[in-house]
Amino acid sequence: MALFKRKDLEAKGLSTEQIDYIMTESGRALSADYMPKSSLQDEIDKAMKENPPQYDITQDVEYQKVVSERDMLKAIGGDDFAEVKPKFRETVYKMLDRGENAPELKDQMAQVKEQYEEYFVQPEEPPKKTPIFSKPNGSTHTNETEEDKLFAQLMENWGK
Repeated sequence: MALFKRKDLEAKGLSTEQIDYIMTESGRALSADYMPKSSLQDEIDKAMKENPPQYDITQDVEYQKVVSERDMLKAIGGDDFAEVKPKFRETVYKMLDRGENAPELKDQMAQVKEQYEEYFVQPEEPPKKTPIFSKPNGSTHTNETEEDKLFAQLMENWGK
């Protein structure tokens, strides 16, 4: 069914009566197959009651695999796994018990950390306060070490 615009029909030279007739008839043809959006959901609900789905999607093995992978990705991307090295996050996730009566995640993570400490990022030690021996500006300090000479040579070559 073609839809027309009044301007296009006028450009073809049709009279106002002819245009009105065409617009009325095309409107009737469209409304014969038209279903308002408000009644569409009622029709869907009715069809679902008459013909229920043949299987429960929650029993589908492939669906369950996708759901479990999604849950894993959400978990390992969260704050709970921040202290686990990225390449071991999936392994640690699979070690955890996620059942209804499982211990808290924090307790399980502590237990895994005891057994597999290499999977976890080691906390950084704060820098030790050590004295810095350097020449003050304009000093005639002549006790240069070999390291100071090498550093000066590297800095000089760096600029070239």
